Amino acid sequence: MWIKILWIIGAAWVCQGVLVYFQIKNFQKKIAELKRHGRLGVGTVKGRFSRGVIVILGVNDENIITNAQIMTGITVFARFMPFKALQNQNLKDIDVITKSMNKRTKTAVLKAIDSLDPSKDNEGKGGT
Repeated sequence: MWIKILWIIGAAWVCQGVLVYFQIKNFQKKIAELKRHGRLGVGTVKGRFSRGVIVILGVNDENIITNAQIMTGITVFARFMPFKALQNQNLKDIDVITKSMNKRTKTAVLKAIDSLDPSKDNEGKGGT
């Protein structure tokens, strides 16, 4: 009896590990995709027993969000989806846009904006 339970737990653990692998691959694919379009910002809010939120923003030189992706959920089945509320919006208007969002999503968006990759701004200007 106990052996069967241990086998089931072990199989579930291995299955979860495989699904996490595919989720990480999806994350890496989205990051690579958005890096081609300008500056990149990633914001995360972890949920221990509640849903987590990851927001990825692609921003052009005029501070317009050209692409936004969001992943929310508590399981390894969560995938990135277009975040249409942010696409084609200016960063200076972000307070108005995020006003109606829930707290976790708003925090992830603000963290993504704070983490915007400045390396694209320094290219060709002697920066690293």
